[in-house]
Amino acid sequence: MGGDGATQFPGQLHDHMTKAGFVFRDGRYFQTTEPVWEKAKRIEKGKKQYAVPATSVEQFLKDEEKMVDARLKRYRDKAGLKGDASDNELEEAPKKKKETKVEVEAEVEEAPKKKKKEAKVEVEEEAEE
Repeated sequence: MGGDGATQFPGQLHDHMTKAGFVFRDGRYFQTTEPVWEKAKRIEKGKKQYAVPATSVEQFLKDEEKMVDARLKRYRDKAGLKGDASDNELEEAPKKKKETKVEVEAEVEEAPKKKKKEAKVEVEEEAEE
């Protein structure tokens, strides 16, 4: 087995191999880490789920603050609020009363009762004539 005469791949292919997580040692390529694009894909997926990727605690705290500020700004713009996002300035908008299922059913039941009463009155009026 001619392991002594093995050389690394030419330029562009060798760069691709190193980005794919391979290291060239003793005339062979060994996979030591995950591919760069897989890591980037995981980080992007995490960002969509509002995770904060970081390599140190300081970086995490800094990136988390940026992410939260950006989300708050986006939500405030969507809600039509202006200014900073301090807790003292926030005012809740009056909430609309949602009709419960029971109230809706009660209204539906009242309508047929009225029709029956109107029908009885009409029948009585016809009987009197």
